[in-house]
Amino acid sequence: MKTIAALILALASVCAQASVVLTNPFNNTAVGPLGESDTTTYGQVFTTPDAVNTVLDSFSLIVRSSTAAISNLYAGVATWVNGGAGTAVFTSAPFSGNFADWTEVIVGTGGVDLTPGQEYVAFFSASGLFDGTPDGLDVGLSDDSETLGFVFDNSAGASPLHANWDGRDAFRSFQLAGSMEFSPPLQEVPEPASLALLGAGLLAAAAARRRRGTADARATEPA
Repeated sequence: MKTIAALILALASVCAQASVVLTNPFNNTAVGPLGESDTTTYGQVFTTPDAVNTVLDSFSLIVRSSTAAISNLYAGVATWVNGGAGTAVFTSAPFSGNFADWTEVIVGTGGVDLTPGQEYVAFFSASGLFDGTPDGLDVGLSDDSETLGFVFDNSAGASPLHANWDGRDAFRSFQLAGSMEFSPPLQEVPEPASLALLGAGLLAAAAARRRRGTADARATEPA
């Protein structure tokens, strides 16, 4: 099985350091097709692994082309509310490919801050990218899961950002194969110039205290 990273997103995630990786191992079975003309969007519902690692750095799905055509896709993450995708929190640029072998496609997000306890859906979609040539991808499945269920949307090319996906309940016992990498929010580190200013301020304050101490001592000396 090959592994690739979506080039358009890789640079955005080079600084991200994942602390927790959720993995759904590929079991050599699949669901499909994903793409033009059906099904437009396949996704995996999930939450953050805990209340500390709340930044989604990357996620992946495992795919294989079922036709000779090029597949045109983008990746996204949205809130999952009432059996459908709500507000988008991440959308990638489009990417294309024909995957003759099973391929793990890794998408770097650049670091998306998520809310613990909120359900989200991470998805690949062909929405808005239909070009008149039918194509299709098989999407790998997993027996084991650290996530909350595979879902899909038969929207005939329309946006997945709506409630009531067609597969919202039927396949929650299945999982898409792939992984998700999470890390804690970055702590702000003072810039060198700020540290220098802080140090200068502390030195000035110390000098002022010494001067005041000397003046007080002189004021109390006997005449």
